[in-house]
Amino acid sequence: MSINVKTAAEIEIMAVCGQKLVQILKHLKQQIIPGTSLKTLDQMARDAAKEQGGQPTFLGYQGYPAAICASVNEGIVHCIPTDYQLQEGDLISIDFGFCYQGWNTDAAITWIVGEDIHQYRPLLKGVYQALRAGVGQVRAGVRVGEISQAIEDTLRQAHLTIMRQFVGHGVGRELHEDPVIPNFVGHDKKVVLPSGSTIAIEPIAGVGGEGYITLPDQWSVYTTDKQPVAHFEETVVVLPEGAKILTPIQEILDFTP
Repeated sequence: MSINVKTAAEIEIMAVCGQKLVQILKHLKQQIIPGTSLKTLDQMARDAAKEQGGQPTFLGYQGYPAAICASVNEGIVHCIPTDYQLQEGDLISIDFGFCYQGWNTDAAITWIVGEDIHQYRPLLKGVYQALRAGVGQVRAGVRVGEISQAIEDTLRQAHLTIMRQFVGHGVGRELHEDPVIPNFVGHDKKVVLPSGSTIAIEPIAGVGGEGYITLPDQWSVYTTDKQPVAHFEETVVVLPEGAKILTPIQEILDFTP
């Protein structure tokens, strides 16, 4: 395993990249309303990325055909945008990677479409609190297991089911770099994060079972019991004093943490 350490200048570029990513998500949030199609959101992301002077990282990555992953209700991750039109009370998770001047950041956020008629907000708050708990453990010299433990404990306290197959990761020149950041204490627990490393922490959890299916498109993943899932992700820099958040999604949540 080789964990890439970034220079101060490289981190500054990633910080600009992360701010631009959040601006793109903020733009998408304006159209998270009933009647908007997922393909419309995808085109908006493509256009906004161009306006911000960068490229959607996901588009073409290992053959992925879209700029965003748009997972609705029981969608877990990697769901390819379709013609589906958002409905009142839907849950939608947007996962988006942005590349700027050769550097990548990655973030995800789950929103409720319109009114919370299905009472999804406790799910959102539980997963977001797990993200905050994980980020709160970040500092130079931390072991991956300490981050994973904080995420796992928070999700279990909220009585949520961890989607264990899907994990966080290093990010930088590449979308996915070492190390893996599981949302539960796993075999990577003793890996130490050096100062200057950059990681994407992304708890994904739901209210039903862990079972999932992948559609014939080979990307879109859904729960087998059709229970909803939420997904929050931030890219952070590991520093001696803690985490520097490069993709501050808190400013575009649709609830008070």
